[in-house]
Amino acid sequence: MEISFKHALAASAVAALSAAGPVSAKDLTYAIGFPTGSTPVTTLEKVVSYAQETHGLNIKLYPLSLLDLRQTPQGISDHIVDMGWATYQYQPAEFANSNLAAAMNMMATANTPADVASYAMAGAVTEYISLHCPECTAEFAGQNQVYFGGHSTGVYLTQCTKPVVTKADFAGIKVRTAAPSWARWAENVGATSVTISANEAYDALSQGVVDCVFFAPTELVNFQLTDVVTDMTTGVPGGVFPGVGDINTNLDTWRGMTVEERAALIDTASHLVAEGTYAYVQASEDAMDVAREIGIGIHEAAPDLLEASAAFVEGDQATIVEEFVDKYGLDDAGEKAEVIGGLIAKWKELTADVESGEALQAIYWDEIYSKLDPETYALQ
Repeated sequence: MEISFKHALAASAVAALSAAGPVSAKDLTYAIGFPTGSTPVTTLEKVVSYAQETHGLNIKLYPLSLLDLRQTPQGISDHIVDMGWATYQYQPAEFANSNLAAAMNMMATANTPADVASYAMAGAVTEYISLHCPECTAEFAGQNQVYFGGHSTGVYLTQCTKPVVTKADFAGIKVRTAAPSWARWAENVGATSVTISANEAYDALSQGVVDCVFFAPTELVNFQLTDVVTDMTTGVPGGVFPGVGDINTNLDTWRGMTVEERAALIDTASHLVAEGTYAYVQASEDAMDVAREIGIGIHEAAPDLLEASAAFVEGDQATIVEEFVDKYGLDDAGEKAEVIGGLIAKWKELTADVESGEALQAIYWDEIYSKLDPETYALQ
């Protein structure tokens, strides 16, 4: 990744920011690499209104036009924007401690309803990074950012340009994967993993660069994959994507805010993570309805594929720990993985009966956000 993306910005976007003058703590800019009308942007629009009406925080959204998904973390660090949707799993070395929690995502879907898996993983990762992992918050500070939690997507399934239902069907095909655990899953069933940004998925499918993508159902609509996906397979690979900082904030911006403004941002973050996760779960169900309506073939994974997947997930936990020890130098990865595993189990119980975004936000607030001190969080 380049040191700075400033020269890659559209001239009109730069002019718009420059014309706004110096940014005050109550006048904030936010970049997200999703288009207007997508689930994340729709959720953000609601939360931006909440922040303004409840706390007087004015947040200007820049959907996709300013920074794409890969550029946003660096854009926050460089203070191109005050805040943004930072997919830190795209930076495995810079955020090794934080990515360990996200890497254990397949534990969330084991013997768990899809909605609970999403609610639980968002809670577990956010709690771990914010409250139990000072090395994690230090990683974000080292990138001139402050982490305020992240949503979880719906459960991942396979979206392809042809039927891929059995283990044999995966042999030799190319699959877009979003994180190392999914890459290992694909290779375990004989496929080739291709790592590309979500923004590139449409072109990759349409041009035959990949045969399939692993995504939550929502991305079928968010990235207009309805034009290129012909078949979907449920049950595999499983897992969710929780490796996003929904409202990562430039550290200098955070330092320049009053205690009251920081408290307002913490509250806003709790709403965004809850509403974002709940919206993803609901949108996943809606996206499956869209797929059926337009005639995309929806298949259940064959028994041999489900068996191979279950065996992989069980054995991969040790592989994850080994990878983070050997590749990223986290000598205590085993102990940290035990803490994360305990949090995932805890959050499955906490969120088992959630039926609304408001209920989810109340749990996130009680368990996590009420414990973030606006006078000291990420400032030590």
